[in-house]
Amino acid sequence: MILYTPIQLEQVLQGLDEMKSAKTKQVMISGVPALVQVEEDGSNKLVKLLSTDPEHYMRPELVPGVQVKI
Repeated sequence: MILYTPIQLEQVLQGLDEMKSAKTKQVMISGVPALVQVEEDGSNKLVKLLSTDPEHYMRPELVPGVQVKI
């Protein structure tokens, strides 16, 4: 990606090191590979499915954003 801007690079990237990245991990949920985000309270939120099977995306318990137990 190319960023065309009259602003100095130091100003554009200011605070980038301080940004908090979401802590995620890859797990299996009911036999389906998925990526979950570990919340501050210890719960797990489904971020996205990593499956190539279209049937897995139709399951209501595997909708991104739901709390899951591992």
